[in-house]
Amino acid sequence: MHLGQKIRLVPNKVHATYFAKAAGTARFAYNWGLARWQELYQASLADPAQLKPNEAALRRQLNAIKREQFP
Repeated sequence: MHLGQKIRLVPNKVHATYFAKAAGTARFAYNWGLARWQELYQASLADPAQLKPNEAALRRQLNAIKREQFP
């Protein structure tokens, strides 16, 4: 029975730089989304008329501001 394969990456300097940037970008997006989610959730608890945050709305917000605020 074959369960899986182990693959080792041997990136050159260009690839290693790209991998580091990609991991940093993903971490930044996650932290930004988490902070914004908590902010909107607390606001919705204080004022029940406000909608609770959702993933799609946060994704649209980040995509709208990422080019200007986070070049």
